[in-house]
Amino acid sequence: MMISVRYVNFPKPGGKYGSLKLADGSLIMCPPDLLRGFRAGQSYEVATKQQTWGQGTDQEREVTIVSGGPFQGRQQGLQQGGGMAGYGGANRSAGSVRPNTGFVPRVVQGGGGQQGYQLRKHPEEQRLIFIQGIVQQAMGSGKHAISEMSVVAQAADLIYQQLTKPKPVEPEPKPMPDEPPPPAPNDYPGAG
Repeated sequence: MMISVRYVNFPKPGGKYGSLKLADGSLIMCPPDLLRGFRAGQSYEVATKQQTWGQGTDQEREVTIVSGGPFQGRQQGLQQGGGMAGYGGANRSAGSVRPNTGFVPRVVQGGGGQQGYQLRKHPEEQRLIFIQGIVQQAMGSGKHAISEMSVVAQAADLIYQQLTKPKPVEPEPKPMPDEPPPPAPNDYPGAG
């Protein structure tokens, strides 16, 4: 099926499908992993399938879903100077489409590496970060109720104290000689 994309709509968080709004006003659903290959204002050849959504309800409807592609039309790929005209996803010069989140990375000159110094945190801050990490993992696992989080936090605190407790300093063992000392004169049979 040949389509001309007007808009690319990414899925909501947790959503299974995004959508492609076409130039003719129709809508085609698309899995998120295929959405990255589409750009607004471009034409593509795609494989589609039909599905019925909402079966058995009064909101039953027939939906078109992209099942393969996107493959740019050969003529349009050549017009854009796109080297590999047959496949739009492999055309590196076109770039990839991503949702605009408003995030702009900040580049710091000379930053981002261990350059002879290490940022040290206050011991209490380190302890709280450790406990927070354990509690977040427990909450994220879904195996613990919120009422159990105080017990998890106390257990994490005990673990942190055990891990950071200064270890007792043991005296260095005295080196053992390679050979045993010679026997004392009284140790010989018949001596004495």
